[in-house]
Amino acid sequence: MRWLIVAGGTGGHLFPGIAVAQELMRMGREVYFISGIRKVEKVILKDSPFKVYELDVEGFLGRSVFNKGRAFLKMGKAVLKAYKLIKKLNPQVIFATGGYISFPVVLAGKCQGKVTGLHEQNIEPGLANKVLSKLVDRVFVSIKGSEIHFPKEKVVFSGNPVRRELLQKKQREHPGKGLLILGGSLGAKFINEISLKIIPELLKDFQDLFVIHQTGLDDYERIKEMYEKKLRKEQKERLKVCPFIKDMSWAYSQADLVLGRAGATTLAELFAIGLPAIFIPFPYATNNHQEKNARSVAEKGGAILIKQSEATPERVLRELKSLLSFPEKLKMMAQAMKSFFIKDSEKIIINELERLVENA
Repeated sequence: MRWLIVAGGTGGHLFPGIAVAQELMRMGREVYFISGIRKVEKVILKDSPFKVYELDVEGFLGRSVFNKGRAFLKMGKAVLKAYKLIKKLNPQVIFATGGYISFPVVLAGKCQGKVTGLHEQNIEPGLANKVLSKLVDRVFVSIKGSEIHFPKEKVVFSGNPVRRELLQKKQREHPGKGLLILGGSLGAKFINEISLKIIPELLKDFQDLFVIHQTGLDDYERIKEMYEKKLRKEQKERLKVCPFIKDMSWAYSQADLVLGRAGATTLAELFAIGLPAIFIPFPYATNNHQEKNARSVAEKGGAILIKQSEATPERVLRELKSLLSFPEKLKMMAQAMKSFFIKDSEKIIINELERLVENA
């Protein structure tokens, strides 16, 4: 069977699509992939084992009239390009992970009578997925509570697919505690800034602490330079600064605790690994979905939620010190985080959509 997967914008949309593509290839399916033209998309999809096509699209919300007009023209061109591509590739299934790049592909696919599926990673969907849910055959949801936003008869609870290599434990490269700082695939300037203020003290107070900090591609040089100025030689040896971490399995294997945003892919991966976290959700995410994501986890004891407006260096440092000082607390939080994990999410998606093709 031939599949076309569309995913782009951020790692939150890309990684579930990649996880499904990887499982399809293991099953011997023919897989094609459509993504955008942004730098992060090119970095994540570099050296992919499947053919990747690009569409140049932009979002509409929160933009000037001129930029909305430009986005509208790009969307029109993308629909035509997607229509021609689908006609050429002739997939039996089109699977979209949401966002504005999914619009032209799903629309063109429905015009050609293809079986279509949509994946929602967050507890609160954005406008794109709410609209697309009216067009697709199935909507796959990751977190209980998000199903209320979609047509009831189309919803399947699948969880959020994670790449299988993440589940492969890598060798621990340090003897002590590990802290992993993440801002999502694009980085997070707020978390970068607060880390610069608290990491020197953490490394001083916890002599066995090893820290990995993913800064994002754009902020890497500045953050690395600031750490060079702030830290002593011995502390620098216990800090690894990265613009983007390709091998997240390695990074998670080094960590006992995560400090970061509350994007859907981060949550899904922490569920799969069973890693506790301190979440500082991005306050300007669509419909404040990151805070809602984080709250659903914090209420069950898997994480601590700190709103960005309340995330002073003193507060974040206090929470980090408290957790790093009590390994038993971290273990309980890890168990709570693991309880959210849905095994074989990608197989649930694949089986359901291929069943629709067979019954058509």
